[in-house]
Amino acid sequence: MRGQKTGFLGLILAVAFLAAVSTPAAAQGHWEFGVHYGSWGLNLAKGVIDKAVSNALKRPMLDQIQKEHPDAVENNAATSSNFDSGGSNYGFEARWYPGGAEGSFSIGLSVEKTNMRVEMKEARADINISYTDENAKYVSAAFSGVGTGRFDIHPLSFNLSFRWDIFPRAVVHPYLTFGLGIASGSYLDEGTLTYDVHGDLIKPDGTIEHFPPPDESGSGTKTLKELRHEAETDPNNPANFPIWFVPFVQLHLGLKAKITPNIHLLVDAGIWDGFLLRAGLAVRI
Repeated sequence: MRGQKTGFLGLILAVAFLAAVSTPAAAQGHWEFGVHYGSWGLNLAKGVIDKAVSNALKRPMLDQIQKEHPDAVENNAATSSNFDSGGSNYGFEARWYPGGAEGSFSIGLSVEKTNMRVEMKEARADINISYTDENAKYVSAAFSGVGTGRFDIHPLSFNLSFRWDIFPRAVVHPYLTFGLGIASGSYLDEGTLTYDVHGDLIKPDGTIEHFPPPDESGSGTKTLKELRHEAETDPNNPANFPIWFVPFVQLHLGLKAKITPNIHLLVDAGIWDGFLLRAGLAVRI
């Protein structure tokens, strides 16, 4: 299923790319093929992911409470976290310059592999819950928990981009790239959340119950698909949303150096669903 969806998405961009380069002016154009590698991090959707992952860590905390109090339900909660991210990107690109070797504008199609790590160095949750106590009385209690977690995804995407070389005849010159990419949403489903959580339940009588108990572990690993399945009964859970593709937005400013007339070195930086710094080598034919 993942290969079918990703292949379909790639086919759409490939058709758009071929339509763009199949023009009467194509006969005078130039092809450029390149490879690149870079470092990814500082996700610009920090606030959204911060909230989603800290809420995902809240779920294991509730799981621990419900082992001891099966009918426990959440009334309200407040979460906070310390966010970090990092990863890498590499890919292959075919680029067409319709204006020829000295042209400024070009259209590119690339296949990209991006490894993305979103990490909660510490997430805190204060949860108010209700449950039936040992006296068959329905009571409210406060849970204060701390957790750490790490979420990893490795999407394979297809990216259609438009580049403008500034002063293209210069040996070293700047360029600007804008692009849009898509990857199958199943890559998110297969992403893994690794966590370790613990906390204290303060009961109405002031006694404290520690979680997890001494003979249990508060650590584990879940996929986003599992987290979304758990969230189906909770419309307020940020993990409860359908995704069939992962979008990528590219906005890069770079420098190109002509090592030889046909071999170029490129270095650029900018937005790639976060911040991406990368270098590459391109060959013109």
